[in-house]
Amino acid sequence: MTALWDLAARGELTVGDLPDDVPGVRLELVDGSLTVTPRGDYEHQLIITELVGRLVTASLPPELAVLAGVNVIRGTSTVLIPDLAVVDPSHLAMDGLGVSPEGVRLAVEVTSRSTRVRDLTTKRELYRQWNIPYLIVDRATRPPALRVESDLPEWADVLLK
Repeated sequence: MTALWDLAARGELTVGDLPDDVPGVRLELVDGSLTVTPRGDYEHQLIITELVGRLVTASLPPELAVLAGVNVIRGTSTVLIPDLAVVDPSHLAMDGLGVSPEGVRLAVEVTSRSTRVRDLTTKRELYRQWNIPYLIVDRATRPPALRVESDLPEWADVLLK
């Protein structure tokens, strides 16, 4: 973890500054500021897997792909990683490292103790600015609550059942 602390101490970062893979954590940038969060717990992963299954069997346009944990890259200093996204691969960014916001047709975030505030504030606002339909699965309630943050594409109705 020393390398991450050294990286964070450098100040404003770019996507190119991030290491390729740091086991067990998710690295995101917003305007050059680094956020490090642990990967989701067991329940978090189960929810994502269920939602991926629903989308894969839905009537998605054939050019779209369902991805868990894809990089959404804006410029050189912002990268978000939604828990689940439906993307148009014709909008790949940085030689396929991720997809531009224009290529995201749906973003889904599943809250955790370590991500809830960010999912409901910073990420929500960026998805709104980028005109990305956004769905939150809020695990702060039992059962988890679905929060539709914008108009969803018709094919995304399978997530609301």
